[in-house]
Amino acid sequence: MKKLTFFLVYAVIVLSVFSYTSAKEKTNLKQLLHAQYTNQMADASSQLNELQKAVQQSLLFSDPTALNDSLQDVWRLSSDIRQTIGGIPLDREFTTQWMNYLGRLGNQAKLTMTSEESKTNWNKSVSNVASNLSSFSSEWDVATAHLLQEDKHYNKWLDQLSNMDVKNNFTNLSATVKSYAESDFPLTSSETDNQKKKDLIALKDKVISEKEALARFKEMFPQYEKATIRLEQSEKTAPYPFYHITFHEGIRLGYADITKKGGHLLSFLVERPVDKSTLSQEVLINKANKQMKDLGFDDLEIEASRENTMAWHLNYVRINPSNKAKVYADGVQVKIAKDNGEIIGINGMEYIQKETLKDQPMKKIDWETFFDKNVEIVEEALSYSENDKMEERLCYELTVVYYNKNVPLTFRVLVDTETGEIIKNEKL
Repeated sequence: MKKLTFFLVYAVIVLSVFSYTSAKEKTNLKQLLHAQYTNQMADASSQLNELQKAVQQSLLFSDPTALNDSLQDVWRLSSDIRQTIGGIPLDREFTTQWMNYLGRLGNQAKLTMTSEESKTNWNKSVSNVASNLSSFSSEWDVATAHLLQEDKHYNKWLDQLSNMDVKNNFTNLSATVKSYAESDFPLTSSETDNQKKKDLIALKDKVISEKEALARFKEMFPQYEKATIRLEQSEKTAPYPFYHITFHEGIRLGYADITKKGGHLLSFLVERPVDKSTLSQEVLINKANKQMKDLGFDDLEIEASRENTMAWHLNYVRINPSNKAKVYADGVQVKIAKDNGEIIGINGMEYIQKETLKDQPMKKIDWETFFDKNVEIVEEALSYSENDKMEERLCYELTVVYYNKNVPLTFRVLVDTETGEIIKNEKL
């Protein structure tokens, strides 16, 4: 009897310690996530106010130099907000509509900087944008205030974003942005085709079941085999059907979105505390490459990378097998933790929407006469890039150095292999 009593007491103590430890880990993670998303929301609000101001300022000028300065701000800020919003788990339909709208605004500003005809039409086409952004800014403030009130965001995201007040706020914002897009940027025929691709209409794969989606998730991420997993289907209003899988294991909390057609990985995100210790960049990239191949992304290579205090953000591009050209439109964005090289974020949307690439002649160009005598070509490759008609074009990709009074300036120049037209020219 004494032994039985001892074991019962011992079991109670062990369970109490375990419960305390688990509760403490969950509280720490909760505080970390709440602080992170609060900061990101604040950044997005600040950037939206700056974008609204930049669009309004751009309407003041007819002088090309003054106008270009404002257009640069519009293009930069629209890109910054897209990056910020991409890291916040908001209503998915709203995120899709808002990201598309910002992308079109940024593209319009960039095109206007390089086209005299577009400069003439800027004030006419963007006056609605200035008004709409002002109204949207007020709606955004209301929606984010509800979202971050107390700890509701963390608790409801942990329970699959089931807070209807929060959801309805952002569903309303989604409808607002969609109406703005239709009035501010009416689609051309090329853009209509491009939008169909973005909505994954071209996917012809077989529809998979919920059971197959879970099996696919566990195949890709076997480390979460024993995690607490929940699956739900996308809303009927979503632009394409997918399975939303949330999981929780120890200090790790995350989700994965998998398309119903074919079981393709749309996105993946893990939140956990990241240790201050860091591995070298070379080791981290090697680990990332191996994990990507294990996930089935075996036709990619890293194009660009950047880091913050906790993670490396890697941009992969697909390599076209027939000519080894980089297809920038078919990319995958990856986030890896600096402490152990674990993949904690993937955005595979662009990769799923693989471009249909047409055969294109390759005209031989004499680079010695094409460039100034002070230009040195340091690297030459092939890549596909979108022209101003939203057509994918095969390009000579040249990394060049221009010596200005012995000061080297590096540029990346993309030249259409058929027409010799400069598709892109950017300073590195």
